[in-house]
Amino acid sequence: MEDVYITLERHDERIQNIEKDLIELRNVQVEIRSMNETLVTLANELKHTNEHLARHEKKIDELDQQPKQRLNQIITAIIAALAGGLISAMISMLFIK
Repeated sequence: MEDVYITLERHDERIQNIEKDLIELRNVQVEIRSMNETLVTLANELKHTNEHLARHEKKIDELDQQPKQRLNQIITAIIAALAGGLISAMISMLFIK
């Protein structure tokens, strides 16, 4: 009979330990859910930040291209003016002779 009491006492101790472990696991589960919600929020914010950054990079690239385009226009105008001047000089030399 005493063996039965000892066995029951051990089972009670194990059940109490398992209940403590279960309570701790529930606390961990709550914390994991909280962290998951925070992670989802951060992921959404990061997505919006990346979209915002992409828009700014596009604008910066456009601004970088403007001086190059302007320089190309100036060079084209200079070449056209020089070519026109050379052609005019050649034509005037032909008629002067």
